[in-house]
Amino acid sequence: MNSIFVIDETGSPGNISESKTLKSDRITYLAVFINKEIRQKLSTEIKQLLVKLSPEENPWKEFHFNEIVNRRKEYKNLKSDEVINIIQEFANILNKYSLPFFNQTITPRTLEENGLKNNMNKSIDEIALDFLSSRIKSFIVKNNLEKSIDFSIDEGLEKSGKKLEMPILKGVVNDNNLYFTKSENDVLIQVADFFAYALNRNQMVLIKDKSTEFDIILLSILNSVFYGNESSGSKSDLITKEEFNKEDYDKRQIEYFKKMGVYEYWKKVNP
Repeated sequence: MNSIFVIDETGSPGNISESKTLKSDRITYLAVFINKEIRQKLSTEIKQLLVKLSPEENPWKEFHFNEIVNRRKEYKNLKSDEVINIIQEFANILNKYSLPFFNQTITPRTLEENGLKNNMNKSIDEIALDFLSSRIKSFIVKNNLEKSIDFSIDEGLEKSGKKLEMPILKGVVNDNNLYFTKSENDVLIQVADFFAYALNRNQMVLIKDKSTEFDIILLSILNSVFYGNESSGSKSDLITKEEFNKEDYDKRQIEYFKKMGVYEYWKKVNP
């Protein structure tokens, strides 16, 4: 059995909540590396947890964390303490393992904000996956993992059963394709969903006018999976205090743009 990268997408399309530096038209792709030594064990534990927590009548097919927290669809009857318990139990499983993660956030303006031009004739999803694959490639080479990697990505950009060739991975993996599947068919996709949801939840709470007690409790659990794991990508600040607000977030981001030497490009695109 090979090690695997599981990939999921998150963002807030159509959500009017945004700040100067965090726009509602962003998308994020996040990948989690699962070593072959724990791949089957982790899959089994998630399946067992799903059986344990699902209602006997109409059991859930998967954990979908955005729907769980917002209590929609099959999770609509959950109470707040039940939501917290589900998140905690899932996090408890993940926190037993080392799970390096990689993410890439992009908007239609990202290339221009960094002084680049989009001459690739690709969608922002494809550009994000290109950048993400570059981070993944570096990790594979650094850890001598060539030719022993699988890729599984949640359907969305393509339907389950389709594949997307990633030329940047050529030479470091046997098959340089990302394979799309449904998370209910590959439970390990739900690991990427958890990480991606945690990252997005941080961003959304960071720009809220005021964090609620539920926000802080939830994020303290969600964020536990980030600590101690190797990462690559532009991570948001993790919420650790209630008084952090939209202005704080924008200030930190602008300081980062200046440090990286792209502030003038960013300001030109975002007057």
